[in-house]
Amino acid sequence: MSITSEYYGRTKDGRDVYRYTLENARGMRVCVIEYGCAVTHIFVPDKTGGLRDVVLGYENLAGYEAGTASLGALVGRYANRIEGAAFELDGRRYELEANDGPNHLHGCFGHKVFQGRTETLGDGAQRLVLEAESPAGEDGFPGSMKVIVAYTLTEDDALVMDYTAVTDEATLVNLTNHSYFNLEGYASGSVLEQRLTIFAGHFLEANGQTCPTGRILGVEDTPFDFRAGKLIGAGLREEDDGGQLAMAHGYDHCFVLDKQPGQLALAAKAYAYKTGISMEVFTTQPGMQLYTANFLSQDGVDGKTGGPHADMQAFCMETQHYPCTPSHPEFPNVVLRPREEYHETTIYRFGVE
Repeated sequence: MSITSEYYGRTKDGRDVYRYTLENARGMRVCVIEYGCAVTHIFVPDKTGGLRDVVLGYENLAGYEAGTASLGALVGRYANRIEGAAFELDGRRYELEANDGPNHLHGCFGHKVFQGRTETLGDGAQRLVLEAESPAGEDGFPGSMKVIVAYTLTEDDALVMDYTAVTDEATLVNLTNHSYFNLEGYASGSVLEQRLTIFAGHFLEANGQTCPTGRILGVEDTPFDFRAGKLIGAGLREEDDGGQLAMAHGYDHCFVLDKQPGQLALAAKAYAYKTGISMEVFTTQPGMQLYTANFLSQDGVDGKTGGPHADMQAFCMETQHYPCTPSHPEFPNVVLRPREEYHETTIYRFGVE
């Protein structure tokens, strides 16, 4: 596997940004920029032997700066929502930026310039490492936090994402990648005829602001039962007694994965019949947010096609800890303390069936 780099552009505040291309012997290519650690392209073989770019993205750096949809980006310090844009930790209350109505969503990492470098591992393989410092008070969070994201492309067409963080003061951390996938190709239109399998017997009920209510519901006999696999569109057409899909205008819910905490296990699969491209998602995280790009058209920034994106043009599989955990202490822990290390791994493995 090889890694090359090239100059990508300069931010509005004068910071140079580079793009890295990871390529394996089979021809799969992944492009990543230092701005937000964003994955801008993933070229994978389809059933004809040709390459398809299966993630949405913007045309240039200006698009990534202006965009609000986190296309391909690292999100954090806290992926997903913190209800009321505030939390208490060790007896102290912290106020965050309210950037999603009254709530805090994702944070600023998707608009942060990371420092990239190529690292050679003990077996001679290479990986891309991107690093940044998040100062105390950024987005309102306590503690100065060092964040490292590593991308490795394997020879069997797997993109490995490793997340590491340390802090000098107790804080919250929940990191994920926000790639928008369309396994027919980024410009092919709706994903409603693509098939998903999610290995989760439960999901988090959400309120009208897409924040968990605290109720963990079974998926059986609901549109959230993807255990046997089904088309995204078929799920959206199922009877929705609880009104969860209507409230979110599609899927925007966290699934409770059927796995042990910290265990790297298969969480989900996706498949496009037209191209034969499949994707498996493995993760150490306890949850996965399925988002069907319900409001993508509101982003207002042209994509790689030169035109606007459409709703449900892609789906996101955001592996993560649960949203709004500070409001629900029974959820898995998201507190990081000094002398501890946050480390999570997610793998997207592609194939042809």
